[in-house]
Order: sequence, then structure tokens, then C-alpha cells
Amino acid sequence: MIETFIDLGRGNLFRFSIAIAVFGLLRLFGLSIWGFLKARRRAGDPRVDFGAVISRTFTTLNPLHYFFGTRAAYSINSTVFHVGLILVPIFFAGHLRLWREGLGFAWPALPAGVSDALTLITVATGVLLLIGRAWSPLSRQISRPMDWVLPPLIAFEFLTGYLLAHPASNPFELSTMMLLHVYTGDALLLLTPFTKVAHCVLLPFSQLVVEMSWKLIPGAGREITKTLGKEGQPI
Repeated sequence: MIETFIDLGRGNLFRFSIAIAVFGLLRLFGLSIWGFLKARRRAGDPRVDFGAVISRTFTTLNPLHYFFGTRAAYSINSTVFHVGLILVPIFFAGHLRLWREGLGFAWPALPAGVSDALTLITVATGVLLLIGRAWSPLSRQISRPMDWVLPPLIAFEFLTGYLLAHPASNPFELSTMMLLHVYTGDALLLLTPFTKVAHCVLLPFSQLVVEMSWKLIPGAGREITKTLGKEGQPI
């Protein structure tokens, strides 16, 4: 019976989860572009300084930018967590065998030792992210329910994957561990378009929307001076 559920999780349910993740992210991408076009159409100055947008985007994506200040430790931990979160699912040899079976091709895999190290680091940093969120009063105030669910769920997925890859270290039934790993992975895929995981895809386009959002629509300046009681006065 358990093998039937594993086959379902690795088969039709996996394909459904992939479809939801891909089309959900495409929807968010389309909404971001639509928001940019709408803002550009309403802006008093529709010109876009793409050079500045690209520069700010690379500054935002540069993890070293966040490694200083009062939240440096959190930023370093979060960056390391995201590195493992991205690299291991894409370049782990076991996953690539599945891609090769399904698509007929795959790309080079990470060395086994590197995959193991990144997996364990991702588990550890995921737990630390949760502890840091619980420790900081400010983080607790701005946290949503999913912010508490995602790090331990991701850490659990990586832990079950590690135990599957190292049966000698696995104290549980292999089939039970496979079931947990497969269905947790499917759940994460289904949650992707509806959680902060989506920012990995949308972040490069955020500065483009911000560029237009700060441009005033025609006539906005006059309305602002009226509101401030400065109409007819030099500014």
C-alpha cells in the first residue's frame, strides 16, 4: 500500500505540483510586468533609467550588501540557507537521475560530498532561521503563519533526503522516509507561488516596478501642494 502512495507522489501528484508551481510563478511574473506597464502608462514621465534599474537590482541580489549592520548574522545565515535551497534540489545526483528518466537528459551533478555538506548546512540554517525569528521581538511582530512553517518544512525535506541517501544513518523504514520526503517535496512545490519562495523568481524584476511606482501621475504635483496648503507658493 505504501508503495502505491509513493508512486502517486512521484508520479501524477508530482507532475501536478510542478504545474502549479510553474504556472503560479508565471502568473506572478505576468502580474509584475502588468503592474510595471500600468504604472508606466499613468506616470508623468514614462522614461525608464534601465541602467539604474540594473545597478540597483544587482545591488539587491548581492548578498554581501546585507552582511553588515545589526542583522548581519541573520543575513549571512539566510544567504547560506538559500544557497543550499537552490543548489541541492537542482544539482543533487539522485534528483538528476529522475530528470534523466523523465526528460532523457540532465546536467552535471554536484560531488556527493558537496551535496551532503550543503544538505546538512541547509538543515542547520533552517533551524537557526526559526530560532532567530522566535528570538527577535521585531521578527515575531512582522511574521506571518507561513514564515513559521516554511523553514522547518524545508529543513525536514532536506533531512529526509539526507537519510534516504545514507541508509546506514537512517533509523526508520526506508519506505516511510521516502513517503515523507516525496510528499513534503510536493507540498513545497504547491506552496511555492503562494509564499516567500516566489521572491527568488520575482526579485530581479522588483526594481523595475519600483522605478515607475515613484513617478508622479500628471497633475499629482498640484494636488500635493493643495493638500500641504502651499498652492501658489514657491517650492
